[in-house]
Amino acid sequence: MSQLKFLYTQSELSQFANDIITRSIKLGASAAQVELSESISTDIEVLEEKIENFETSHESQMLLTVYIGQQKGHIGISNIDIKNLDSTITQALEIAKYTQPDPANGILEEKYLAQKDFPQLNLFSPHAEDNSLLIATAIEIEQRALQSDNRISASDGASVSLTTYNFVTANSNQFNLGYQTSRYSNSVSLIGNTQDGMQTDYWYSSARNYANLLLPKELAKEASSRLLRRLNKGSFKESSCKVIFETNVAKSIIGALIGALSGNSQYRKLSFLNDSLGNKILPKWLDIIENPYISEGLSSCYFDNEGGRVYQRKLIDNGVVSGYLLSAYTARKLGMAPTGNAGGAHNLEVSSNFAGNLADLAKEMYSGLIIIETIGHGLNSVTGDYSVGASALVVINGEISHFTDNLTISGNMRDIYNNIVHIASDSSPGSLICGSMLIESGCLQISGK
Repeated sequence: MSQLKFLYTQSELSQFANDIITRSIKLGASAAQVELSESISTDIEVLEEKIENFETSHESQMLLTVYIGQQKGHIGISNIDIKNLDSTITQALEIAKYTQPDPANGILEEKYLAQKDFPQLNLFSPHAEDNSLLIATAIEIEQRALQSDNRISASDGASVSLTTYNFVTANSNQFNLGYQTSRYSNSVSLIGNTQDGMQTDYWYSSARNYANLLLPKELAKEASSRLLRRLNKGSFKESSCKVIFETNVAKSIIGALIGALSGNSQYRKLSFLNDSLGNKILPKWLDIIENPYISEGLSSCYFDNEGGRVYQRKLIDNGVVSGYLLSAYTARKLGMAPTGNAGGAHNLEVSSNFAGNLADLAKEMYSGLIIIETIGHGLNSVTGDYSVGASALVVINGEISHFTDNLTISGNMRDIYNNIVHIASDSSPGSLICGSMLIESGCLQISGK
């Protein structure tokens, strides 16, 4: 990671961006926006203590959007090329001439743009380490995982990844700001055998600061425990019961809700939560808070992809929808104000009403299934109908009894949201904080072999 450095300073990127905007207007654009970025990545993967992949890359990119009135042209170039600037801008303008005018097109209005009075979010923590030490770390993760229990038969690989990012966004409404970020991750995947065949599981961690990643022994322990619980396999025959979505699966359930509240889904009328602003869709005790200003947060930011101000706010307030996620375009389509969500949500936290972990929640449920993995993308975003393959832990008399798979779970998202009984306080770190989720029986159908 220490061998490569950014080619451009923030000041240089800012000047380049100004030149691009100025030149775009001179060549005929009525408005323009540009993002200039570069990233440096090192990715190491090992398998059986041998290097499977070692890649270090430097990439740069220019994304230019121009408008001729209400016509829009967009072009992406895989380098920051100032020498052929006029040619690139002309291509974007030519694209705009062939597009249909859309009254919602245009850059973000000046009154919604971010200002410079940002809090310090600590999004950039560069980490320089010799490549041999990074390789040794990946190998150590794999070794510790394999040595943690003799029921683990093999590794499916361990990895360490380091990425830094440098960018500036500018538009013809006098916006020109940028910053640098970093993101690090490590992971390991393990294999175990049962009489019924092979099982595999994994774990990972991700952080803005390399020092905040899980240590090799911690990562190995978590991955090992997740695999071992799969090796005591049994059956399940009930068709309807209480269900717990383990935290990683619960996050996908909340993710479906966030997608349904996005501006794209709302203005196209392709959401099972169409026109739900002000409607109660979740239990009264449940809030979902968006906070872009968390120090070192994985989805923290100073402004959105259009340069828009971002806000701490409640998307769900006492179970009621209190906001959508809107860009400039989708806000205009809906006749609303943009919310600083061009590019998506920024750090979501789902409130918890149960102080305890997965085992505690299993005791509360007493009998049912803990869904630990889903397979497929079986959500109809228009109707909310949900059907996926699943693997689960069977809970009997409040205790985890055995593992089962080849299940199919189905229901409707509205019913699932209305029947959330508890959310535990066991969420893993990430850009979406949501603990394990207990769902009342009756709203999900389960079938299995």
